[in-house]
Amino acid sequence: MSPGSLYVIATPIGNLEDITLRALRILREEIDIVLCEDTRQTSKLLRHYDINLPAYAIHAHTTAARIERAVQEMNAGKNAAYMTDSGTPGVSDPGAVLVGAARKENIPIIPLPGPSALSTLISISGFPGKEIIFAGFLSKKEGKRKKELLKYKELNGIIVVYESPHRIDKLLTAINDIYPHAELLVGRELTKMYEETISGRAADILENIDSITKKGEFAIAINNRNDN
Repeated sequence: MSPGSLYVIATPIGNLEDITLRALRILREEIDIVLCEDTRQTSKLLRHYDINLPAYAIHAHTTAARIERAVQEMNAGKNAAYMTDSGTPGVSDPGAVLVGAARKENIPIIPLPGPSALSTLISISGFPGKEIIFAGFLSKKEGKRKKELLKYKELNGIIVVYESPHRIDKLLTAINDIYPHAELLVGRELTKMYEETISGRAADILENIDSITKKGEFAIAINNRNDN
């Protein structure tokens, strides 16, 4: 029996209409099981498009045994989709572990590109240059967070980080300490109903921090081209 395939499917980062036509077709016609970061989130998307598929969680705390069972199902001929909560899988989520395990077994891996908070923010930043560093979520610890930001001080380009609403103030304070002259673009709830973008230096944004709604995920682009 030939093995099934692993389809790595990008999902909406906010607006449900952002999913691609190809992704919907593959889910309806090719997929036997869905592996996802959070079954509750993915089930909402599947229900919205009237797609009835069994969904199983593959997240940061998933055991190696559960990954192995998923690979065995694909080896037995089932086609699986991996879908993160939002955006392109394998970018700041547990998808890389599953993909790596499937590749070791020579299971075909098929990417279905689509939404990504990283590329969405860059596309509206207006920041020039080809060098882009994606740092994802930084450490929750102040000292380590600053060290992570300092690593990119010499980069003549754009640094993109993600942050939760509970720590956005601390992140902007750290950015102000290390990149005081850099222009930022802060995106909140990208592509959702209450999408918001704020531009300016970190100090300027911090002066008006109380006016920023502390809900939803944040993505921040730092234009470090003139801050060395």
